[in-house]
Amino acid sequence: MFKAGVNVFCCLLAMGLLGGASKTRAQAVTEDASTGLETILVTAERRTTDVQKTAAAVTAYSSEDLTERTIVGISDMANANASLLVSLFQGEAQIYIRGIGYSSVIGGSDSSTAFHSDGVYISRSAGAVPAFLDVERVEVLRGPQGTLYGRNATGGSVNVISKGPSNELEAEGRLDVGNYDAYRVTGAIGGPLSDRIGLRIAVEHDSHSGYTTLYRPIADPVGLGSVKSDAEDQNAWMARITLTAKILDTLNATIKVDYYEANDDGVVWHYFGPGTSTNPIYQALVPPSVRSAPYARSYGSDIQGFNKPYSEGISGKLVWNIGDYTLSSLSAYRKTRPYNRDDLDVSPVFGVDQLREEDQHQYSQEFQLSSPNSGFFQWILGAYYFDEANPIRNEYFLPFTDALFGLPNNPICCLLKLNGKTTTQAYAGFGEGTLYFTDKLQAVLSGRYSSERRGGSNDVVFVNAPITAFDNVATFADTRFNSFTPKLGVNYELNSNTFLYASASKGFKSGGFNPGSYQNDPYKPEQIWDYEAGAKLTLFDRRLRLNTAVFYYDYTDLQVQDVQNNNVIIRNAAKAKVKGVELESSWLATSAFRVDANLTWLDAEFTDGALLDPKYPALGVQQLSGKKLPRAPALKATVGAQYQFDLRDHSDITLRVDYAWQDKIYFSAFNVPDLAERSYGWLKARGTYTGPSGKWNVAAYVDNATNEVVATNKIFNGDIIGSTVVGSLAPPRTFGVEFNVRY
Repeated sequence: MFKAGVNVFCCLLAMGLLGGASKTRAQAVTEDASTGLETILVTAERRTTDVQKTAAAVTAYSSEDLTERTIVGISDMANANASLLVSLFQGEAQIYIRGIGYSSVIGGSDSSTAFHSDGVYISRSAGAVPAFLDVERVEVLRGPQGTLYGRNATGGSVNVISKGPSNELEAEGRLDVGNYDAYRVTGAIGGPLSDRIGLRIAVEHDSHSGYTTLYRPIADPVGLGSVKSDAEDQNAWMARITLTAKILDTLNATIKVDYYEANDDGVVWHYFGPGTSTNPIYQALVPPSVRSAPYARSYGSDIQGFNKPYSEGISGKLVWNIGDYTLSSLSAYRKTRPYNRDDLDVSPVFGVDQLREEDQHQYSQEFQLSSPNSGFFQWILGAYYFDEANPIRNEYFLPFTDALFGLPNNPICCLLKLNGKTTTQAYAGFGEGTLYFTDKLQAVLSGRYSSERRGGSNDVVFVNAPITAFDNVATFADTRFNSFTPKLGVNYELNSNTFLYASASKGFKSGGFNPGSYQNDPYKPEQIWDYEAGAKLTLFDRRLRLNTAVFYYDYTDLQVQDVQNNNVIIRNAAKAKVKGVELESSWLATSAFRVDANLTWLDAEFTDGALLDPKYPALGVQQLSGKKLPRAPALKATVGAQYQFDLRDHSDITLRVDYAWQDKIYFSAFNVPDLAERSYGWLKARGTYTGPSGKWNVAAYVDNATNEVVATNKIFNGDIIGSTVVGSLAPPRTFGVEFNVRY
């Protein structure tokens, strides 16, 4: 009943039955084509500032920016930002900024890049998937954010800010249809319920048929046939309710409740090669001849998998203006439950099936007190608490284990349970102060003290197996990790159009445990020092914006992922250096023609450390020095061009083309050729017609126009199952028509 009602509500909005209104920009900006580029306001420094006067490498995308670039989810951000790599893998968003991020396939692992939704830190990467509903703005902060954003932000942070109720009644609707039977309907309505209370409701249903085709064997009267079915499809629902209240003239409250659920087969493995082929019995059972061709989106499978993720959350924010000071409190609870099953051997033979599930719960509380936005000394003080429990299941069905040990066949053999649990309690206190020596010169000094207690358990059991030597049932000894992360910066406003900054800051990612493995000892924290300088220029009467940053990372105890003895584990890999240059530009050539161009150059290498590659033990301990960091392309560039044609009836047509090019990357710290992806380009385009009143528009779009077939993730699967190379593919070419209405 709930879904049916939501669907009707969305359709009514999308068909325009609620009317329309003039074109607006949802982000907090001002824009006048006759006077130059828009002014972009961001909250990267935990207070509202002009992005051109913000001493950080930050890029902001308004709701309008996202629409113009056909960005509807976190994975679409991958080709919008030259310093950002994003891929969806097993229902999780793997986000890398400047070569630092998250790639583990085992539940319970933390990313080195933080993700925030309306100020709330989302611990599980699966929680980033439903955050792109009714978005007002997305901010990408590059570089360690150890002071203001805290835990696990060594690579940076992606912050998504959703829309809230305005002072007037407004409604938005969008209907999107395209190839692969794509159907997305979105609706939002909000406004004042009284002079002190506001409400906004947003809902979305998103579906498409499968990008991948499965052929599953079945028995029929004349022999063994097959049935054709979809995989890598989508059928998802999401909703958010935002309630604002002016409790007192000086006290405001905001409550947000969100919900997400999917029921599809959207999580699949793709086959990329035979890997190291370490198990001859498995190779005989599932020879390459019955597996998918490398990079294929059509293959035989012994099961029809499923993907049933679920998440929900509630947050409450209080903002109290005490004279010129501001005290805020942000409380949040979240539950994130990724749940999927798939065919890991990518063949019609019952070789290995995988079941993966988490049941994560988190609670967080943050207090912040800030000074007036004027005066010689401006400051922010805060305290933070985070509590998480996350039971995980990683289960593998291995029917050939008896043959592996030369034993008689047992029809119920065997289930390898790599299960476990992680627990976290984190505390932090932080502060940042800015000294205004003059109107042009400021010094910034900040610091954060973090203390995390990590624990949990391993519950590794080989059920119905002929041996029990693989079992590992153990409780982790609670371990505490502490760190102080300071920052020192200098800002100088040369003139109204030139802002310069330089900083030295430290980032910290806690150590932890490898649940679902044979390793019961913790791995160590990773720490980073970032030395960075930047310039932000606004030129030619605000028609050209040119921002640049140069940075140098000194990384110690970098956490890297390996697959060892059928376990995905995290180990510390000594030291690494990252050097880089970023250029971002926007040029308003005329009132109708705009060009956005961005470039990131990285030199990201290990400088010390030696590890045994579990897939090539004959090579012995390998020196990592000189090897590239995973997912750190030497060069990535994006360019977009947009032109608006004004028609005589006050309607207009806007055309936009975006192109991104990415250099070769490795998915392994050992730079194994099997775990690499070539350089490639990505082309997308959009044309939009906006009606005379600006109340509605209709758009046609194409994404991945050249139909590039590239991997966004690759791993070796377990030793006992032959160490084949599997992973995920970027979406194929998609196109469609979109209708938007706004009231």
